Amino acid sequence: MRKVFVSAAVCLLLMAASASASVEQDTELHRVLGGLYSLSCAVSLSGESQPGVNQLRRYFSDVPNDWYSTVQVAREKGTLWVGVSVGKYSTARKFLREHAAELGIYESPEGYDWLGGDFAWIKVSSLKAARGTGADSGTVFLSADGDSWWMASPSFTVQAAKNIISKFGVKRAPELHRPSGLRDNLYESVKPADVQKPEDMHVGRKRSGFDSFDIEVGKDVIFNPVPNRRRH
Repeated sequence: MRKVFVSAAVCLLLMAASASASVEQDTELHRVLGGLYSLSCAVSLSGESQPGVNQLRRYFSDVPNDWYSTVQVAREKGTLWVGVSVGKYSTARKFLREHAAELGIYESPEGYDWLGGDFAWIKVSSLKAARGTGADSGTVFLSADGDSWWMASPSFTVQAAKNIISKFGVKRAPELHRPSGLRDNLYESVKPADVQKPEDMHVGRKRSGFDSFDIEVGKDVIFNPVPNRRRH
């Protein structure tokens, strides 16, 4: 009986492990990869042969002000592509270079694997979708392989989320939670030192019977910008 109990426990542990999925904690990765996948889904929902970015806007809520300049849609040789910008100091760059080939991320439509371009591109294709778990049930996650999951970025509207789950939703969704980490970018991690203001500057004091234009800065530092001249 004990052996049966242990075996059942092991099975339950294996089932629990298979029901959960690892989610990267760097939100910049989700902005890029989740952005690519969510754009791909929006293009599929639109049913257009080549929808514009303005047409896709209606599927998203809380779109940032610079969104229109950071996403693109293109058609190349009859295939639709979507692109998302990758900043010069983006923390996603290393991950993209290492996994571009397996994730199908390119420098440009019909180009080479991504190595460091201003935009990352993927072909519009069928994806897998799932809602987050518990308090994160309002968040949609997307995946190309069912193993790596990325938070939709920006978030879908309520209706678009329903349509995405209806069209791409998986029957047995893993346990997914919103990423909680956010790495500082270069400008946030390198901050300039505070500027120290010198003590009061004194100009035009008398010395040895002559007018002096010496300038005293702080302590023990004196310079004379204008040579002393005798009055005639």
